[in-house]
Amino acid sequence: MPLSELDLSAILVIAFAYLLAGVAKGSVGFGLPLIAVPIVASIVPVPTAIALTLAPILISNIHQAASAARPATALRRFWPLILCMVAGSALGAQILTRIDRDSISITVGVLLLGFVASRGLAARLDVPRRAERWLNPVVGLASGLLGGVSGMLGPLFLIYLVALRLTRDAFVGTVSVFYLIGILPLYVTLIASGVIARNEAIISLLACAPLFAGIWAGVWLRGRVSQAGFMRLLLAMICLVGLNLIRRGFL
Repeated sequence: MPLSELDLSAILVIAFAYLLAGVAKGSVGFGLPLIAVPIVASIVPVPTAIALTLAPILISNIHQAASAARPATALRRFWPLILCMVAGSALGAQILTRIDRDSISITVGVLLLGFVASRGLAARLDVPRRAERWLNPVVGLASGLLGGVSGMLGPLFLIYLVALRLTRDAFVGTVSVFYLIGILPLYVTLIASGVIARNEAIISLLACAPLFAGIWAGVWLRGRVSQAGFMRLLLAMICLVGLNLIRRGFL
């Protein structure tokens, strides 16, 4: 996708997607691929939309993990989940480069709707610490497969971490480590298959500007708007985006 082929409307859509994703990440700690990929996928193929998250996800999660100062704790507690997630992500990325675009759009749309529906479920779940031994590998593999196909690792392991009742700092630090490590096989595969080339890498880096503007706004907003109110708006928007992707997949 050469930069010269992007018109003003496409540039504005990409900038808006990453600004909005940054607001979500700054205010609730996650949401970058959940928001950015579907919006950008409305103007470019889904694999390209996923490719453009390369720099934003890596840079923002390095920043977030360092700020949370809990990466070592997350690695010690969840290393089986992380290993299985890496394996699942590598396998899912192979599927991504081979299935048709309509199937990917429908998959991403269904995943988004499932995430919205599961937010209420996660609040009522309570997973005991003793269950982690067998749940960590299962959740890791399933999250990796979905992440490799859609670029969205988060929905399953976010539900899992909420159900584990992690503290806020532990939650943010663990999510950052999961995203940072788990998504790497996907990007390696996309680079090897030619989906991420020089132009995609440049656009991905440029997308960091609206992203970090959004993160700053999200941090500011977090202290002024109730978390519950913002989450309701965010989930409503994700639901609409998911429905639109499913519609596009069937057309």
